Amino acid sequence: MINRIYTEVVWQWDDSLGQMVEVSSQSESYSGEMALCAAGDLLDTTSLGGFIPDLWSDAIYSFFMQTNKLRGSVSDYSALVKNKGDSINIPAILMQTAQAKAASTAVTWDTNKGSTPQPHDVTAVNLPITSHIYQAEIFEDIATIQAQYELISKYAKMFGESLARKVETDLWAELDGFQTTVTLTADDAMATGDLESILATLYNLDIDPNRCSMAVNHLLLADILNPTAGIGSYFVRQDAIPSGTNAAGGSHVSTGAVGLIYGMNVFFSQAISTAGTNRSGAVYVPEACAFAASQDVRLQSQYDVDYLGTKVIADMIYGVKLLDSSTNLMGLNFVNAS
Repeated sequence: MINRIYTEVVWQWDDSLGQMVEVSSQSESYSGEMALCAAGDLLDTTSLGGFIPDLWSDAIYSFFMQTNKLRGSVSDYSALVKNKGDSINIPAILMQTAQAKAASTAVTWDTNKGSTPQPHDVTAVNLPITSHIYQAEIFEDIATIQAQYELISKYAKMFGESLARKVETDLWAELDGFQTTVTLTADDAMATGDLESILATLYNLDIDPNRCSMAVNHLLLADILNPTAGIGSYFVRQDAIPSGTNAAGGSHVSTGAVGLIYGMNVFFSQAISTAGTNRSGAVYVPEACAFAASQDVRLQSQYDVDYLGTKVIADMIYGVKLLDSSTNLMGLNFVNAS
């Protein structure tokens, strides 16, 4: 009987199917007895690389999405560039002023589409897809790892979280640049007066807090969660929010949010800085920032005879861009007092 011994298999996440799919593979024919493929033979070395993506990919992607919280709070344009593009032009359609119609007079049409942009013109913001990140490891005894689910889970978590933390850092680097700011009374803490200022600023920008996300650092989150001081009494845990038929549906599992404050989903990120005059958080609508991945988390593996080990690499290609501008304000940052 002739069998195929796979030496390399490339897998990639398919959004439409919701699972990893095989993109390409390399294999060799083998006509001997499978029982002869014992330790030290093909099945223990080169062929084993074919099974790595199948066992690891879903776990890595799951840990990636669990760690990457901010991605779920912004607009995702990945479908427009999946496997085919390196940039997106996102139209910024600015608010226009309605005109009063006088009796027996013609309406006035806007014909000023010249080289000088007008407040009511449509401008484009370019989102380049240029960030390529990876996590690579060599395993000398991959068979031992794959024989134990606990070990696969630990390594998959490391791969997924490594990629997610880099994406999270890049997302915050953009969300850290809003035109509008609110200065906190004390560093990395939110008093009731600060929350009032945030809400007043949002309404002044004609932004409904119920559409917003609030991203904060770990010290601000701890202050928000404190039930004896600050704004803790206004915080609602996400797992206490009804979802479907379950009174505590745990919808935070899919959104990444830890709870709500006046309708705003609260997100925590390690990427957000603390102390000094740093911006310690942000409130924004999803359209304030754009994310797009032309290649989402992909896993590849190959046996290397020089190192007598299996190379495993996870990578992705993406881009992030803040769309907030002086003529189209879509959020705000918190600034520490000192």
